[in-house]
Amino acid sequence: MIFIDQQQPLDAAMTRAAAQPVVAVDTEADSLHSYFDKVCLIQMSIPGEDLIIDPLKPLDLGRFGALLGERNVRKVLHGADYDLRILNRDFGFTIANVVDTSICAQLLGYQGIGLAALLERHFGVQLDKSHQRADWAMRPLPRNMLQYAATDTRYLIPLAEKLRAELEALGRWEWAVEEFARLENVRYEKEEVEEPFRRLKGLGGLDRRTLAIVQRLYDHRDALARKADRPPFKIFSNEIILESAKAKPATPAELENVKVLPASQRQRFGRDIVRIVKESLALDEDDLPQKAEAKPWMRDKALEARVNKLKAARDKVVKELKIDPAVLAPRHVLSAIAEAGTLEVPAMREWQKRVVGEELLRALRS
Repeated sequence: MIFIDQQQPLDAAMTRAAAQPVVAVDTEADSLHSYFDKVCLIQMSIPGEDLIIDPLKPLDLGRFGALLGERNVRKVLHGADYDLRILNRDFGFTIANVVDTSICAQLLGYQGIGLAALLERHFGVQLDKSHQRADWAMRPLPRNMLQYAATDTRYLIPLAEKLRAELEALGRWEWAVEEFARLENVRYEKEEVEEPFRRLKGLGGLDRRTLAIVQRLYDHRDALARKADRPPFKIFSNEIILESAKAKPATPAELENVKVLPASQRQRFGRDIVRIVKESLALDEDDLPQKAEAKPWMRDKALEARVNKLKAARDKVVKELKIDPAVLAPRHVLSAIAEAGTLEVPAMREWQKRVVGEELLRALRS
């Protein structure tokens, strides 16, 4: 394992990597420890070498970015979507000629598609999971963390070869190639959510007044997280937001009714929770958030019936293929087909049309 935090060794390593037909790539970020997360490590493996690059140092990563975009060099990643988004966000990099071993495992119908499961299945290697939630922005990084990071790419190239052989044996490699091509278009896009509090689970049965408390507690926590540069869940939990909104404590003493709120957080955040509850209870009716709309298939019984027909047709094919139904045609694709009355919907892959298209059209006509 070679740790690189200076320009000359990086340039030399990129020269060696660029001469290879295939390289393995991974990243580590600090999203579990920071509000404004960032790429903290870049791992690469080539035959005989595991490289760990420190992007927190003032390095020119241009040659690494050029390598990612080089079509003559194949890049192997596992669960590439997230890595590609943050590499694009932080450095503007894009990728060409990519293989994703997670996608391969999904198309093979594996029950365990995580890297740890795949390495144990194919190489008998058991990953040490103790560093999964580590703070990768800390410096210096202990050697055991660097070794852990290197393991994420060390076996990817031979793993990709094994998975490709299995896919070709089943006639599914072209399915994978189409999925890989879509990864080349992955870009980071900042999510603009008008009411981000609605991402919380468990809002369905809440009245508008309670939703107002949830919204303001959510926004207050977000502001604290931004200021501290910490993930919101490390300020206080979603459960505290929901249970505080339901209990509506009007005094500090009533905070004890919020059973999920520990004494330490009650002391730290209790005054603000009580204030926010009071402010929310005083809002005019017109200023309260609206209740969430029902899903389209819950509002439209005819649409729901068409979706269920499509689901039944898909599930018959799934049994033969022995893959996850969501891989062949997820719910949102079936809903789009049910609404459009055609397979020509943006999310539908060409390989999916070939494999299950006739059955879906037959179901629509029945």
